[in-house]
Amino acid sequence: MKSIKLLLCFLGLSFVLPTRFTLPLLAKGSDWDSPSLWTVETDENCSLDIRPAKGIDGVRMDLHYTLQGPGVRWVQMVREWDGSVLEGPPLTFVFRSDTDLDATMEVKIIDKDGSNFICRYPLKEFKNKWTSVVLYRESFEYGWGEDGNLDKIKSVAIAISGKAQNGVLVLDEVGPGRPGQPATDVPGGPRLDPQRNAQGRGFKQRRAARATKEDPLVYEWLKAVQDSSSLEKQLLPSMEDNQVQTFNNALAAIVFIMKDDRERAERILDFYASSTREYNRNPTLQNFFVNGEPRGFYQDMYLADSAAGPAMNAPEGSDRWIGDMAWLLIAVRFHAQRYDPDRYERLSGLLTKLLVSFFKPVGNGGFIQTGWQKNDRAKHGQAGHPEGNLDCYAALQLAGRKDVAEKIKTWLHQELVGSRLPLDLYSWRVLALGPDYANALAVPEYDFRYRKNIRVNARPTMGFYHGPTPDSNNIWVEGIAHMSCAYVVAGDLARAQFYANQLDSFVMDRVIEGRRVKSLPYVPYAVGDYKWVHPDRGFTSTVAWYIFAKNQFNPFTLTSGPPPKHR
Repeated sequence: MKSIKLLLCFLGLSFVLPTRFTLPLLAKGSDWDSPSLWTVETDENCSLDIRPAKGIDGVRMDLHYTLQGPGVRWVQMVREWDGSVLEGPPLTFVFRSDTDLDATMEVKIIDKDGSNFICRYPLKEFKNKWTSVVLYRESFEYGWGEDGNLDKIKSVAIAISGKAQNGVLVLDEVGPGRPGQPATDVPGGPRLDPQRNAQGRGFKQRRAARATKEDPLVYEWLKAVQDSSSLEKQLLPSMEDNQVQTFNNALAAIVFIMKDDRERAERILDFYASSTREYNRNPTLQNFFVNGEPRGFYQDMYLADSAAGPAMNAPEGSDRWIGDMAWLLIAVRFHAQRYDPDRYERLSGLLTKLLVSFFKPVGNGGFIQTGWQKNDRAKHGQAGHPEGNLDCYAALQLAGRKDVAEKIKTWLHQELVGSRLPLDLYSWRVLALGPDYANALAVPEYDFRYRKNIRVNARPTMGFYHGPTPDSNNIWVEGIAHMSCAYVVAGDLARAQFYANQLDSFVMDRVIEGRRVKSLPYVPYAVGDYKWVHPDRGFTSTVAWYIFAKNQFNPFTLTSGPPPKHR
């Protein structure tokens, strides 16, 4: 470090290296610091002049830029991609800025179809200090353009954008780095695990040679909760409380059918089949019709009368959410496959017809609109909801409406882009659409904004948060199961087994009306976005996904184990 500081002083650089600064290691003979290797492109009335100067080891580039005009303007330097970076070797460089105004350096890779993938650096945060950058393919997030898939890199660019201003950005030691260097954090971007590509089996590799068995007392919790929550013993509350969700009960019905517990599944499905009275006039009652108009089922309702509201009625502001109805349709189709195609034929037809009636064409594809909202005071949002449409895709495939399902898939392929989506848009994408989408799992798998390593019940445990949240140390428990099931579909059983085993950390003892059972919480800590959770209570959807993961079951396709081509 001392020799680097002396060299900088010798070169006349007036900026002091921070004490924790380290230079990235360039691959031998791969310096990109010559201005002649780059092409300048500018927005209207803006300018960029790349001036060579003495660098740390040879030439550096001083980018003198002028941004002028209304709004945000830009300049950039571009070079054709030659295959030497991001296919193993990282892109590396050091930089410093002289601005205290709002301007952004954008490191970009451009796909052959025009999709732009970006790492952004607010320049005023780096004024007068050298910063080392090491970027891998996974460091970049989708910015804009075309299909949002990074299939083949066409060019590499470094841009400056902002409102009217003049400034200087200094770049040095630009080029392909030595493979294996730890990636540097990108402001607001991915935080790549330096051991994300570790080989073998073990905790840091996130692979297990075998799976631990399902604890049978967890299934007993589902049965105990169903038996104790109401006189009718039909529906299960979500969290050992008075709130009942259609999604959670659809999952419970799927589990009961999977376990060949037909009578318990039919308790749930009978409730919804009977809640299809066309003469219903109460708009908040859990019923498919209002004054003869098909509207679907509410996402949630109260199980018993309480100060919050009457039994079998939806809370204020509730939606008849398409995702919940899609999951109920999946459960009904599972019953038809396993037992009786006629028993819930009417319910299946009503749900299928309603979802298809909400279909909105877009280009060659289309999406299922969101349905009735806010106790039927509104209907359909302006945009399609990808999560709900993954659910609808799977349900309509099972219901025989593959024509509509394929149009949804076309739309989803265009919508599911980027690396800061909710976790289930990666895992459920694979579960619903199949192993061709398995590369989506790398986003949460590699990025510490999603993947968390915490201690749960005194055990080191690996899991996932529900979205890219760098400062959270909580885990969305069923998200672990989502990823485990998705890895089964992807054919990576060692990874699937590892995450299924992580669920063991969350299994806890419960007593339901004198019955000793076990369950899992929604999250281990009631903090942040999860202050509403009781971590000492079981949660129905979490238990269902635990059982799916332990049995390598895909509830989107109602199949077990990897697809045939991965066997």
